[in-house]
Amino acid sequence: MMLCRHVVALVLLFLAAGTANAETIGLRFVVDNDLVAGRMQRPSIQTALGKWVAELNGYYRDSEVNLQAEIVAVDFTAVGSKEVMQILEDMAKERNGFTAMFGRADEFGADYTVAVVSHLLIRGKLGCGRAFAVNKTLEAISISRTAFAAIDFACGAHTLAHELGHLMGLNHGSLVDQCDPGKNHTVAIAPYALGYGVGNCDGKPQAGEFGDIMVGGWMRQINGNGKGNLPIFSNPRIRDSRCGLEGICGDPISGDAARALNENARRYAAHEEPDVHVLYYEDAALRACIVEKYRGTEIADLSELACPLASIVSLAGMERLMALRNIDLAGNDIRDASPLEMLPAEKILRLDLRGNHRISCQSLDRLSAKLSGKLVRPATCRAVGR
Repeated sequence: MMLCRHVVALVLLFLAAGTANAETIGLRFVVDNDLVAGRMQRPSIQTALGKWVAELNGYYRDSEVNLQAEIVAVDFTAVGSKEVMQILEDMAKERNGFTAMFGRADEFGADYTVAVVSHLLIRGKLGCGRAFAVNKTLEAISISRTAFAAIDFACGAHTLAHELGHLMGLNHGSLVDQCDPGKNHTVAIAPYALGYGVGNCDGKPQAGEFGDIMVGGWMRQINGNGKGNLPIFSNPRIRDSRCGLEGICGDPISGDAARALNENARRYAAHEEPDVHVLYYEDAALRACIVEKYRGTEIADLSELACPLASIVSLAGMERLMALRNIDLAGNDIRDASPLEMLPAEKILRLDLRGNHRISCQSLDRLSAKLSGKLVRPATCRAVGR
């Protein structure tokens, strides 16, 4: 199994499309080798996955959902089947390409793991995807052991959003239940955690028919052509001309998936936390120090960082190490201390920057003001403009 580590650089770009101050969910993609004819295709697949995540974040933003997604890892492996139920069983049992899947989720901070294959089969027919389950309890939506799905690469971001929705406790909704009765399409984490749409189930297109993300592919049964499938989650507070003749995109009683997602956003984002050695660090020397000394340590557990005399130039990436209390970076060649300014000042007990003469005097002054005597400054600093 091969990990594309440089995916993280793309993630930082695509994450910018997410919602400010949103809860962040980590996604790990496990891609079937059948999608890769040669090594040069892996970056293009990686780029496509990044675009999916950008689209997914757009769906959340447009639905007024306080979530954003980021890719924490992309692995390429030999998936042992094309049949979706077999893939999900293999994922649950960590076999046939999914060895140590839950351990990897813990290491990389993957709140959700998604298998990506070509020519996915659902009961012998080509299909787009399936989640492990519609998670209907707070316990089920809060753990990574029930947070995985399989999707077809050709189906893209809409399918990703739909299957993640199931894992987050959403179901298809009352319109789908009318068109396909007796299949529990309205059983979800809450009565309103459902897809929403308008239609009459006759398989013929008519004015005003539409369905949201959780109605999904069922639009083909509703209007015959699958059109009118909107890239939003149900939200009765949203008014949009695409949402039927009345322009209302949900119902407060039976179609408010956005409410359910916002109520449980913290649970979705708290499945796993990445170990510090898998985070993206711009500087190879900083990364080498962290990998050597702190491999296997979770972000919340890293309270001390000692990387003196390590030839570190950039600190980009350190801003995510929010539990740090004692930091020794003496004797390096740091040029920009802004990542340190982003750390919570109330937690830091000591920050040693002796010997880093190229840090701007202004940046050091700001750190001194924030840290109230806890900063050990270099003897000299760089004046602005030099």
